[in-house]
Amino acid sequence: MKKMLLYSVIAVLLGSAVFFACSNNKEAEAEKGRIEKMTDKTAKEVVNRIRTPIDKAQSVKNKQEDRMSEMEKTLKEQ
Repeated sequence: MKKMLLYSVIAVLLGSAVFFACSNNKEAEAEKGRIEKMTDKTAKEVVNRIRTPIDKAQSVKNKQEDRMSEMEKTLKEQ
């Protein structure tokens, strides 16, 4: 009888450990502290400052390629 009680207690403990290990802990990840918020904001600003000139340069390059292709078309038509 004592062995059966011991096995049942062990089974309950293992079952509860598995249950808590598999549970989703979204609430802990959802709450960010002040430092994480500031870090995320700063990272977004840095990325925007880096990407803006690159995007502008890409836009200018695309416009130049479009102009060159239009010029080639008009020269071929003549």
